[in-house]
Amino acid sequence: MPEATAGTGERMWRNEYGIILTMKNKIATGGLALSRRAFFGQATAATMLAAAGCFPKKVGGGEPRLKVGVLSDVHLLVQKDSMHSDVYFEKALRWYDEQKADAVLLCGDIADCGLVSELEYAAEIWNRVFPGDRRSDGAPIKHLFHFGDHDYGGYAHKYPWAKSSSKDPDAPNHALVNEDVVAIWERLFHEKWAPIQVHEVKGYTFVLAHHPLNLQNGTVIPGLAEALAAAKPDPRKPFFYSMHRPVHGTLPEWDQKSLAKDPNHKALRQYPNVMAFFGHCHRNCADELNLWQGEYTAVHVPSTSYCCTRWGRENSFSGGNHPDKKRPQLMDRVDCRSSNQALFMTVYSDRIVLARRDIRHDRPMGTDWVVPLPSPDGSCSAEARKGRTAPPVFPEGAVATVLTRIGRNRAKKEMEQVVVTFPPANSRDGRPRALDYEITASADNFKLVRRVFPTRAYWCEEAEKEPSMCVFGKFELPSDKPVTFTVRPADSFGVHGQPLPPVTWQA
Repeated sequence: MPEATAGTGERMWRNEYGIILTMKNKIATGGLALSRRAFFGQATAATMLAAAGCFPKKVGGGEPRLKVGVLSDVHLLVQKDSMHSDVYFEKALRWYDEQKADAVLLCGDIADCGLVSELEYAAEIWNRVFPGDRRSDGAPIKHLFHFGDHDYGGYAHKYPWAKSSSKDPDAPNHALVNEDVVAIWERLFHEKWAPIQVHEVKGYTFVLAHHPLNLQNGTVIPGLAEALAAAKPDPRKPFFYSMHRPVHGTLPEWDQKSLAKDPNHKALRQYPNVMAFFGHCHRNCADELNLWQGEYTAVHVPSTSYCCTRWGRENSFSGGNHPDKKRPQLMDRVDCRSSNQALFMTVYSDRIVLARRDIRHDRPMGTDWVVPLPSPDGSCSAEARKGRTAPPVFPEGAVATVLTRIGRNRAKKEMEQVVVTFPPANSRDGRPRALDYEITASADNFKLVRRVFPTRAYWCEEAEKEPSMCVFGKFELPSDKPVTFTVRPADSFGVHGQPLPPVTWQA
């Protein structure tokens, strides 16, 4: 990534708040011709909008004004084959090149252990795909990167896997990023360091907040309100903000009362035309609630390295003090380590389109999110989209099966288990793919309800060929009477589709 010079068409300056600003000069890009794949995606988008649950207004057409690849939580490691995070980071960048992106937004956790060598590897991959900050067609592309919590070695080395990857702290490739953040950033990414940076790409403003060096602040970004005011975004069109950890209350399992108390939210809600991007949570982009809209719009960006689930399912990914720790945990976690996802944003005059991508399989994770411009009118809120969504359905003729086996719970304790197995409820007839399933075991006055994610919840539905299952402990079920199991699919908003025919089991 060469240093910005007059020859690159970019200039930089520091405003009175100490914020670094850049302005791209107008550079010929060789036109906006779409690839066959991109054209097909736009041509079919109109037929998929009912399933998307968005796009309520009559909007459409026109040429793209801005294209941005959006990804997060790359978690590059010194061990370059670990989790193959480098493979999918590069694959995502090459997809962005194919889509003729004008910029790439990376929402933090570039490195996994906060090592300089990991950031150097990120810069190496970027240069491999975009030498001289140029796409393969010669047009310029801007990196819009910022730090997450993992990018600081002093914080990340509290994690066991970070310690094991840096057994020799004196070795050159185990130097910590937080020992000299400014110098390392400027050497690798060739732009001036500032806690909050403001960039302009094709006339659109991006405000990027690094995760605070003072980690006691958690998600609080010092000086955010002042930085947004100094950026002076054009109220007639959208602008974009990114930080690593999300605003509390923009995810469904969080206490919604915390939203009004969040200092970042108080700053952002002054700008209804802002679209905020958050990383950190590794959310599955198949989940419709990762697009949040209230007084502004927020997007929870998935990880190219691995995903995490919502809480409360028997096969949830959970750790630390998550509520799932108190659950029976009779099932292993759903496979999330083999999930690699990213987004692609296209800005038009009247809408923003966000494509959701399974990078591993090169397929969509769902229909595009389409957000009308210029400001939120409630049409993309969760409640509004829920009211426009048809529930998921199982394929015709689908049935559930039940069997007894000797298995192990998540703690590896052997036990007798009753397993209910069923096929996936994938999208069809304008209905979305099921986000999860509700399985009810009932007998006379007995009732036990479980929820599970699909076996391949993080893969595109074309790759979800395995049946899903729900595990009950035999000790949980009546032993003296038949037990009936029913399975219902549910979408991201909790709307249930028709159940499969009930299936009966008896001890």
